Amino acid sequence: MSDVPYTEVVPPAPAQPTQVTIRDTDLEVMYVNFFRVTGNADEVLLDLGMFSQVVTPTGPEPVNLTHRAVINFVTAKKLADVMRVVVARHEQAYGPIEVDPNRRLLPQG
Repeated sequence: MSDVPYTEVVPPAPAQPTQVTIRDTDLEVMYVNFFRVTGNADEVLLDLGMFSQVVTPTGPEPVNLTHRAVINFVTAKKLADVMRVVVARHEQAYGPIEVDPNRRLLPQG
């Protein structure tokens, strides 16, 4: 037999969900109808803003980006999952959401 003592490797117990307190007294509300998603190896960059959709004689007004959220990929995946559920519930209650503006303007029959 070997003189090396036997050491059992025990995996750590799964972490219990941590309950956090949410403080929303300084929450700012904004309207967003335009977004741009970019990223790098570590984060997702989500730029948010407003597209007036006003066309002037010189062309459409530019999109006004006002906020950038930098999100790690774990949080981005959780957000995507939650957004899918929220949209599915809305469509279940009110019907499909058409994202193509040309089809959205057609009379529903």
